[in-house]
Amino acid sequence: MDSVRPRTEELIAEKLDLERLLAAGGGNTFRVADLGCSIGPNTFHNVEHIVQQVRQKYNHASPSSAPEFQVFFNDQVNNDFNALFRSLPPERDYFAAGVPGSFHTRVFPNSSLHLAYSASSAHWLSRVPPEVVDRGSPAWNRGMIHYGSAPKPVEDAYRAQFRKDMGGFLRARSEELVSGGMLVLVFPGLPDGMLHSETQAGSVIYCVNLSILDLVRQGVLDEDQLDNFNFPMYFPHPREMRELVEENQCFSSIELEVVDPEESTWLQGGVGLREWLVVIRSTMAESFARHFGGEEIVDKIFDGASQKIAERAEVIMSTKCKELPLLYVALQRN
Repeated sequence: MDSVRPRTEELIAEKLDLERLLAAGGGNTFRVADLGCSIGPNTFHNVEHIVQQVRQKYNHASPSSAPEFQVFFNDQVNNDFNALFRSLPPERDYFAAGVPGSFHTRVFPNSSLHLAYSASSAHWLSRVPPEVVDRGSPAWNRGMIHYGSAPKPVEDAYRAQFRKDMGGFLRARSEELVSGGMLVLVFPGLPDGMLHSETQAGSVIYCVNLSILDLVRQGVLDEDQLDNFNFPMYFPHPREMRELVEENQCFSSIELEVVDPEESTWLQGGVGLREWLVVIRSTMAESFARHFGGEEIVDKIFDGASQKIAERAEVIMSTKCKELPLLYVALQRN
């Protein structure tokens, strides 16, 4: 969100019609939802920035009628909301509430939100595509954990699952947002024409895959454990998102593009292969431990992946693997 802060500030300043929004939503309360909030502190940083920008616009337009703010923190039911609530900023200038549930479906009442956003969450799928763990399917992803280096039928299965999930996401938001409400998504994506295997993140995931294969060969893990494990993430191209927005027909696209790496603060100076390994472990460690059998196995997997990266770093970098950029999507409810 820091990377695209100027874009979001401009969006709120120029496109947010305050009178229309509050008239549509009733009362004098501006409602914001963070979709995929996790446990903080990033979510609080993002919320405070949005609330500050909306309040600033109110103060400029009509200082005497500034609204109160209600912020909803949404994530899966297994998210640690207690940890989230314990770390809430004590001097916040908004009312806070937790909303458990998958954002791929409805989680708020009809026409109840004025602005919804999601940071680094919209690329997560609701589930691993069932075809990739089905031995009888052409898309069976045998010996692989993601679609990046897999055959085309595997990528097609991931793409179909993303289309289904993002289609449900947009339908849900179209019902929850008031007319004129804003939806802002910031998540990893790919420029049109780029393959995930051409990115540094894709290369690191492949090294994790090689490490698991080594443990299978050593008898530490079963082959079935590998064949039944896949990353539930898909990194779309802008054209895919445009198609989904057009099919939904409830939103006007304000901005939908890949953020230039030079503009993206999290990529400035480069994100190295080992940094990507840390990111992958931090986001997937719980899933690895649950599926493969505990923290000790997770250590072995990522120690092995670190060694693979060291062995292959020169080759990976010589192929000019690219950074995995951000996709910025700003939509307005018709």
